[in-house]
Amino acid sequence: MLEVVEIEPQSLWRVRGDGGIQVDEDVLGRLSDLPGARLLHGVGNPVGGCGLPDVRHTELFGELAGRLDAPWVSEHLAFNRAAGRTGWFHTGFMLPPCQTSAGAHAAARSVRAMADALPVPLAVEIGANYLRPRPGDLSDGAFVRRVAEQSGCGLLLDLHNVLANERNGRGSVDDLLAGLPLDRVWEVHLAGGFEYRGYWLDAHSGLPDDDLLALAERVLPQLPALRAVLFEATPSAVPDLDAGAVRELLVAVQEMWPRQAPLPPLSPPYAMGVPHAAGAESIAPCDWELALGSLAVGRDPGTTPLARELAADPAIGLLRDLVAEFRGSALTGTLRYTMRLLFLTLGPDGVGELLGAYMRACPPRLFASEEAFAFADHLLEARPRVPWLTDVVELDRGLLRARLDGSPCTVGLRTDPTALMTDLGAGRLPVAPQRGHFRVRLVDDLAPA
Repeated sequence: MLEVVEIEPQSLWRVRGDGGIQVDEDVLGRLSDLPGARLLHGVGNPVGGCGLPDVRHTELFGELAGRLDAPWVSEHLAFNRAAGRTGWFHTGFMLPPCQTSAGAHAAARSVRAMADALPVPLAVEIGANYLRPRPGDLSDGAFVRRVAEQSGCGLLLDLHNVLANERNGRGSVDDLLAGLPLDRVWEVHLAGGFEYRGYWLDAHSGLPDDDLLALAERVLPQLPALRAVLFEATPSAVPDLDAGAVRELLVAVQEMWPRQAPLPPLSPPYAMGVPHAAGAESIAPCDWELALGSLAVGRDPGTTPLARELAADPAIGLLRDLVAEFRGSALTGTLRYTMRLLFLTLGPDGVGELLGAYMRACPPRLFASEEAFAFADHLLEARPRVPWLTDVVELDRGLLRARLDGSPCTVGLRTDPTALMTDLGAGRLPVAPQRGHFRVRLVDDLAPA
């Protein structure tokens, strides 16, 4: 029943303290041993913006594709960094590209740059877009068609994304599908979501609802090049999933998708080539990315008409919430003891104020480990009135370095580390832990050695 597993390559990468990236070979080995085929789906090097994809990340992406024998790979048609006055900054969340002719030109150039550097074909995912449609922009379907045909890529059709876009007022799914080159769709995603602040979120939070299943039943037979249908769920959603219900979903999808005969080996579709952007448009893609990226991370977007227009879009508040949620989740997962100490001492409101000050002062980082080190530095500089904070931060930083480097890390503390880790690990504040001079050797299993 389970014929393919899709892997996010960034989840296998460990960013060392020196900035180098290495692959977690243990996890990769377990994934390689799974039965069936494997696909790769990028989540950190999108191809919808002016900035070309990171060459180092693309090389690692291609290397993993070869090692896992993936027949194709996919990445998002979005952007997650923008060029400001002092250089590039990350947005902390994948944002929708500029849907003009010039925006399609920029995206197709980015897609082509990644595709040319990979050993297997590339498909791009049509993303969720919470912004209001803009008069004069290309429609969602027309924009994707133009990017796909100019770059020669395949398509990943996330049906939950496009249903969310319809529910959020961007236009009907049928209009989108009518504009797409459906013969380029190699892969389909299904997922669950929920409502928040009046928007339907692409949250991967559970099973597909009845509307999505009905849409899949109608659309899957229309996709002549379709090769894989994937069910997506975030790690936090997995414990609440019922295994029997997931099994029923997989059976239902197999019945919706009547595969008659094996498809021929995959080859990239014909590319029309990336033309020069024709004509002067009112919005340059780089200006779009700077304004939207700045608003999403709480920076001043300037006083341009575009900045004022985007600032008035109610989705900006949602995007800021999503960016803050992603950054906070990264810190909770990497600075385990520090975050627990902060919550136990300051409470949710106090932690919220502390995180807000940090996020206003420091732009997002691409990797969770980079976010963790930046927040740790911020805490040691800001010095909020929290007992044992310096020692707990040093513990967490040492554990993180040991995990990333794959070798023990020794740190010096003024408080008994066993008391700190035991009590905070149990969700309580330490009571009069022993003070003194301690040197503790930390390894990557979250315990002192």
